[in-house]
Formats: sequence, C-alpha cells, structure tokens
Amino acid sequence: MSTSARECSNEPNDFHEFVGAHGHRIFAVLDDSDAAEEAVEAIRFEGFADGDDIWVFCGEEGAKRLDLTGRSHGIWGRVLRTLQLAMSSDFRYLRDLDEELHHGHVVIAVPVHDESVADEVVWLLRMYAGHSIAYNSHWDFEPIAA
Repeated sequence: MSTSARECSNEPNDFHEFVGAHGHRIFAVLDDSDAAEEAVEAIRFEGFADGDDIWVFCGEEGAKRLDLTGRSHGIWGRVLRTLQLAMSSDFRYLRDLDEELHHGHVVIAVPVHDESVADEVVWLLRMYAGHSIAYNSHWDFEPIAA
C-alpha cells in the first residue's frame, strides 16, 4: 500500500467496485488505526493481497465511500441499497460498518479468491484485533464466527 491506513486510501469509487457488489472480500472492523495499518502490511507481507487491492475505510470519507444510501453511486446504487434494505440482512451489516466508521474505527476489505486464503486472512485480522468479520460475495455478507 503506497499510503498508510490512516489516510484511508483505496476505497471503491465507481459502481463496479460498489461495496457489496460481486467479488469476494473479507470485511473487518479494527478499532485502532495503527492496528489497521499493521494488519494491511501483514496481509501484504504474507502475499494474500496487493496493497492496492485492499480497501481501507475511515472517517466521514470512508462512510461516504461505503455509501449506505447508494447516492454516491447514482440511481443504480440507490436501487441496490433499497433492495438490500427490503430483502436482506446485508443492509444491517453495512449499517453496522457505517456506525463503526462514525465512531472513529477503521474498516478493511481484503480480496480473497480461495477458501484457504480466506481462513488465513481472517486469522491475521483477528491477530490485529479485527472484529465484526464477514465474507462478502455476490451481494451477500456472511458473518464469520469467532
């Protein structure tokens, strides 16, 4: 990662990388920005993901990029969030992430493409006090038990 986690870089900007969209990512909350930065570096060091592919969200900008309402991603973003609110538990998880961001915590989303890597990424995130961990694929957030 070319910048620190504290700078909250690499969040999705366009609809193709809309949070909750297709893709396979492990999401986690870290209460401390230093721990978040160390977790990102450990994930990179272990070769589980390139730093540029790891999304780091924090503060108001992170909440805007998470885009709970879908407004920042246009009409399709709003439609999607409305459907999630009405038809799935995913919206509850996204709302929890948004709340964590407003409390000064950091959200990390790490791309994973195979189950063994996912297990190791989860283990690393927990080593750095990651919590509220969920696996996201195809608009579905599946909580990962401790």
